[in-house]
Amino acid sequence: MVPLHVIFLWPTAQVWHRLPPRGTPPTPAAHREGDGGAVAPEKIRILVIDDDRDLTETVRGVLEAQDYEVLTADDGERGLELAYTERPHLVLLDLMMPGMDGYRVCRELQFGYTKDIPVVILTAKADLPDMMEASRCGATGFVTKPFRVDHLLQTVRNVLRDASVYYDEITGLPTLANVQVEMQRVLADHPQLGIIYVSLDGVYALEQLQGFEVVDEVFRVIGQRLLSARGELLRGDDYVSVSSLGNAFLIVLSPARDQATVDDRDLLAIKRRLEERLLRDLELELEGRLLMNIDVFVGYARLARSPKVRFRRALLQAITEATTRIESERGELRDRLRGELDRILTSQQVSCVYQPVVRLKDYVVVGYELLARGPLQSDLHSADALFDVARGADRLTELDRLCRQTAARSSATLPAQILRFVNIDPGALFRTLSDVAIDEYIAELPEALRAATVLEITEKSVIDDFDHCRTVIARLRAHGFRVAVDDAGSGYSGLQTIVETEPDYIKLDISLTRNLERSLVKQKMVRTLGAFCRDAGIELIAEGVETREELDALRELDVPYAQGFLFAQPGSPYPLRDRIDPAAAAIEEVADDA
Repeated sequence: MVPLHVIFLWPTAQVWHRLPPRGTPPTPAAHREGDGGAVAPEKIRILVIDDDRDLTETVRGVLEAQDYEVLTADDGERGLELAYTERPHLVLLDLMMPGMDGYRVCRELQFGYTKDIPVVILTAKADLPDMMEASRCGATGFVTKPFRVDHLLQTVRNVLRDASVYYDEITGLPTLANVQVEMQRVLADHPQLGIIYVSLDGVYALEQLQGFEVVDEVFRVIGQRLLSARGELLRGDDYVSVSSLGNAFLIVLSPARDQATVDDRDLLAIKRRLEERLLRDLELELEGRLLMNIDVFVGYARLARSPKVRFRRALLQAITEATTRIESERGELRDRLRGELDRILTSQQVSCVYQPVVRLKDYVVVGYELLARGPLQSDLHSADALFDVARGADRLTELDRLCRQTAARSSATLPAQILRFVNIDPGALFRTLSDVAIDEYIAELPEALRAATVLEITEKSVIDDFDHCRTVIARLRAHGFRVAVDDAGSGYSGLQTIVETEPDYIKLDISLTRNLERSLVKQKMVRTLGAFCRDAGIELIAEGVETREELDALRELDVPYAQGFLFAQPGSPYPLRDRIDPAAAAIEEVADDA
């Protein structure tokens, strides 16, 4: 097996704190599972170790006033125990304590899980020899007693800021800046190293769709899985880093012990194992939570030692070579998916699944959103993948027409009073100067069903001609159609889309619904939008409701309608149900046949 050294690349943290160092257990301490599996960010934790309890309480008050979480210990042994079990982001440590003094505590913290926790000495011993001794023990900073509050807080901020340069706040992994010297040392011992570059596609679109919390969790899962791969793909003494080179992870491989260079066959074998493992683990870990596909691409190259080339330029050149291989694979995948799209359009292999829209005051099902799906075993099964490929192939109008026609046929057997929410792409209609597309919309449905059809205009797409948009909507309304603004609060046009379209419905984006009960800002936004809707005669629908807590918050805010996994997974509407009450002991889930 090829020995591996691992470096992970990710944009440098903007928040001034560090998650646990390498070698920690899988769940980062600063992000833990909350209700419904949501990831809840926690406060930065500071451990104060000092036998002066009055001073400790004073420091606690100062730090808690700045929204830090404070842990305290009045002796060295208890302090070490808390450092190992609670994994704080920073330790404030007194030097003169009975039993185990601060010097020894500081030295003990330099091993194992705690070795990368920054330590600030808080003591009355202000002589230069004391400071030098504390520095040799591993201290990061020094605050003398009695201290000024502003000086203590500034020192804490500076140390946490510096720590974020060396560790990524999302994954808890060391940054490239942290390990560059070690990388150069490894290269000095070998004429050549291997580079494997792991890149993720679909991250930006996922963040637009579901919010940064879900994307953070994707990167956290991958980081954890690569750490847990030690012993299988990675040696136990490998190192890991995250840097500002993009949405990527970089793995550095040293040659096998009996080889001077890295063999391409070894690089290719590890590439394939990583692709398989990461995709599998993402599916298992985040099953049901990702509303679109994430693609993993792995490229590889070799990094050669040269006295004529600076190390950083040599590293960037190797990364460029690895990413060039990835771009080649992306091109091959793009061609294959466009061929698959052509087959789907030619054979009209698009189906619909249904997700109920529920009235919250009595849980009566008032309608269904019709969601397009490609063939079950196809890479273009999800609507996002299907429309992304169609957009890139300039075939969006064809796909939009097929999805509309499929929705019209499949919903024809629903009772006439049940609303049908159908997504339309503004690019396929509102930027089309021909009247043909509009006539098609009107002709596809019998007159009796047009009043039950709500056309959803996504706010995530750009509408560049609102005059034409108003003309189209007026014609559709004249034939009985209703209009909804989808993904409100997430997209380009914001209030202008609402003002210009004067919708019958507004659908709150999932990013506003997610963890609504925990965010006062989100609650104020939803309350304000709800008041506007009531005054304007617009019905408000919350999308993406997944937990009982989110549902309770929506009802408290008088949001009248909702949809989401809490009520049902997308699937068949049959057998039809009049009510779906999430408070029932068990909700009959509708399987997603697509």
